[in-house]
Amino acid sequence: MKNSTTNSSINKVFGIGLSKTGTTSLSVALTLLGIRTIDFPHDSETQNYLMQGKYNLPILDHYQAMTDTPAAGFYPHFDRLYPSSKFILTIRPDKEDWLQSVRKHWHRAALYIPYLQFIGASIYGCYAFSPERFAYVYDRHVQHVCEYFRERPQDLLVLNICGGEGWEKLCPFLDCEVPSVPFPWENAAPVSVLS
Repeated sequence: MKNSTTNSSINKVFGIGLSKTGTTSLSVALTLLGIRTIDFPHDSETQNYLMQGKYNLPILDHYQAMTDTPAAGFYPHFDRLYPSSKFILTIRPDKEDWLQSVRKHWHRAALYIPYLQFIGASIYGCYAFSPERFAYVYDRHVQHVCEYFRERPQDLLVLNICGGEGWEKLCPFLDCEVPSVPFPWENAAPVSVLS
């Protein structure tokens, strides 16, 4: 990675947690570490590439890290395309809180149709918000990610930002110094629920 604060042997960093698990906070944290990061890229070029099954996204020529979707849904493809990358799975163990947050997010995100429909079908297997389906997909996603990296634990960090984890886990994983600012908490709801 080409900056002074992180290990230069890292190719890319992908935040592969599902939406509303602290992905925006992770994006801001990576930026504070000097890593050029994009959260939820939804530009037309990225949309077109993904809808055609192409994962060598041109936007990744300009960014060192990507968080949220599409990283969460297509991380095995990015892993093959960008060897020596690091992957961060943000989790939110209180699933009821997560479901409440993602329900609100899903209705606001309807502005991105048809891309949202594509993401919904690709990641959740449905277009509309379904608590049962989303809860099932959350569990399966965490399980699949952990299984995928089982033989490569050095490439995966499981991070519970919503539970208070931050620099103390992220910085050693990326082999960088802890910054002198608090870990960011972005998109916090009135009850301290993070996105």
